[in-house]
Amino acid sequence: MFTYQIRPRVFRLEEGTTFTFPAKGKVKFVFQPLQTFGVEAGGGRTAVKAVAATVLFDANTGQHTIESKDPLKPLEVILEEPNRNVCLQGNVLTIEQDFKSNEELTHLIQGVYFGLPSLLNVEYADPPVIERVDGEIGNTPFRWELAGWYSEFRTTTQEKQELAFVSSWKRIGLLSVPTNTRLLAALHFYYVAVRLLRRAVIAGEFLPEAILNFSKVLEVLFPPDGDGKSRDSARKGLEKLGFAELEIEADYIPAMALRNEIGVGHVDLGLFKPEHLTLIHGYVRRAEFSFHTLLQRLFEKIKSNEFEVVPYERKPIEGSALAVVKKLNEFKERYEL
Repeated sequence: MFTYQIRPRVFRLEEGTTFTFPAKGKVKFVFQPLQTFGVEAGGGRTAVKAVAATVLFDANTGQHTIESKDPLKPLEVILEEPNRNVCLQGNVLTIEQDFKSNEELTHLIQGVYFGLPSLLNVEYADPPVIERVDGEIGNTPFRWELAGWYSEFRTTTQEKQELAFVSSWKRIGLLSVPTNTRLLAALHFYYVAVRLLRRAVIAGEFLPEAILNFSKVLEVLFPPDGDGKSRDSARKGLEKLGFAELEIEADYIPAMALRNEIGVGHVDLGLFKPEHLTLIHGYVRRAEFSFHTLLQRLFEKIKSNEFEVVPYERKPIEGSALAVVKKLNEFKERYEL
């Protein structure tokens, strides 16, 4: 569940200040996208009823937005509850109440941060996210931020970047070979994983889906043999590519284990301890570059004829998948593009 998004966070205070409880407090949540909250005219799919509007459609990507001639005004909602005041002004939600402890403050913030966007998503056309949280306890201002983070980059040169394009262009012919379907699929799954990690607004937002796609890279490149054990097959394939046992067990096999065992590919409502989540996030952070290394080495070994991806002849979908599509055909009028 959303536990994948939970990264250790702390209250950042100005130097020399501290919280004192009990105290009156104010917590502010800043939302995106702006159009949803009446702060901006365009950039989303929220249109004002019975008002002329302009639809913007990108025929290259399929992305589309709408802009009402008379857009929403900044939202204004005031709720007075027995123990708190709730005020939404535009895209800023402010909650004022008395806090007895740091724990009570933390529970309020986590409840709103992880719960309210999901509830609003049911009502709004555009899924909202909370981009930042700050406020004050007594006279002490704070920011609720990640306790720590990592920054990883890949250095290059002008020549190296241009040669990388040339190498990729020369390899494009491999993808059109009918028996290289597994190679094409592996590249696609890795591409999707990296895209998800880059597009995430919340730390860990698409972490489960990234794990799932990393696992698919191994599953498609190293299909199980007679014994049907996919992890053992992946181990054998990675060993053939020259990876050491430590690299295999630490950098690759966890993707398959996480995908199958802890709710990535199926529903699991269990809650992880913070130290467990730290390990999972740390693994995914490293996995992007580990799988990058895997695919680069794979191309090198293919070029030198030291490795061959298991051939797969493309064929029509059959079995249960085809049965599902045939069932959909009963409702095809509802699915027209």
